[in-house]
Amino acid sequence: MKTKTFLTAFVAISLLRQTGASPTDEQRLAAANDIFAFKLLKQIADDQPAANIFISPYSASTALQMVANGAAGLTKAEMQKVLATDTRSTGLPEAALNQADKEIAQSLHDGNTNVVLEMANAIWYRRGSPVKPEFIACNREFFGCTLGTFNLYDPHPEDVINAWASNQTHGKIKRIADEKMFSVDTPRLFLVNAVYFKGRWSDPFDAGDTRNRTFFLQDGSQRTVAMMTKSKTFTCRRGTDYQAVRLPYKGENLAMYVFLPDTHSSPGKLLGLMSGDTWRRVVRPGFSEQAGTLVLPKFKLEYGVELAQPLKELGMKSAFDERADFSGVGPGIGLYAVRQKTFVEVEEEGTEAAAATVAAMGDEIARMPPPNPFQMIVNRPFLFLIEDNRTGMILFAGAVYDPPADN
Repeated sequence: MKTKTFLTAFVAISLLRQTGASPTDEQRLAAANDIFAFKLLKQIADDQPAANIFISPYSASTALQMVANGAAGLTKAEMQKVLATDTRSTGLPEAALNQADKEIAQSLHDGNTNVVLEMANAIWYRRGSPVKPEFIACNREFFGCTLGTFNLYDPHPEDVINAWASNQTHGKIKRIADEKMFSVDTPRLFLVNAVYFKGRWSDPFDAGDTRNRTFFLQDGSQRTVAMMTKSKTFTCRRGTDYQAVRLPYKGENLAMYVFLPDTHSSPGKLLGLMSGDTWRRVVRPGFSEQAGTLVLPKFKLEYGVELAQPLKELGMKSAFDERADFSGVGPGIGLYAVRQKTFVEVEEEGTEAAAATVAAMGDEIARMPPPNPFQMIVNRPFLFLIEDNRTGMILFAGAVYDPPADN
């Protein structure tokens, strides 16, 4: 059976007027962003069944919204429909979206003093390239983009982007760009987002309770992995064919949710029960406190995915072909690659995670190469996400079918 995985959406806070946004507007935009992430996850999971997957929906959407600031016509309509940021989906005027992104970024920076949570955006453009200054100014104002240039005659023009991404992610994402991204005839500009998170559990696991246990893989085979154990009162829930637990980080603003499908179910079946609407209305509000025991694998995962094909299959087509209309960026330009790389490590003290997303634009459209009492023993494929509780934004999420060890 083809297995899918579960990735929830990132949700955002918006400010629709200079003086502040109403809660109703915030909820509308958050719901729209949930829709995007669920759709994107399902498409990626279809392409990579039973694979470990870890994505930052926030990073992907931020990079694509920066690109969309230069789109027009059919291209802009398709991008907004896939991102669920069109007026019909959100009930919000288009002019409010940039301010919304600015406000959510500010909110995340301001409110998480007990964890490290950092975000940054940048644009690199080819020297002499006719990029419209209005496009640059818009993304600098609302997304805080730093600006840099590159020269195609440099031996390794990708190095400057990789150095920036490594610096922004504390060395966790070292190579988001490579020479292949510069192998098209005329790459013009690159828009990059980076997110870094490091947080201690509010109630850490005791390393002395960690021991090797059997983990049952999707194909029925087994392997031994290090698993952490804790007995206490958890915030948890029993859903249809799954259990879930919420593990807060110090300060309580952010938390990880872990979803364990029942033995007769799977991450793919669980994903079929989930949507942006069910997450917000049913799943998330359904957690309650109960005493019990949690057994959770330690793991360290690095993941990368080319997003162009999944985005095209979701309906973002013209951005990647000869119909591309990025007249707000400059003449004769298209989107030829969208790539994301991520990192996550979960251990007794807490979690460290990072992501970088790059959107590459050029004069020639080119394709990149394909790329009872509560007891929850997470000894089979499971789902997880990291959410900012105040805003409701999910920063990271993914699925683990085979927990990678820290080598």
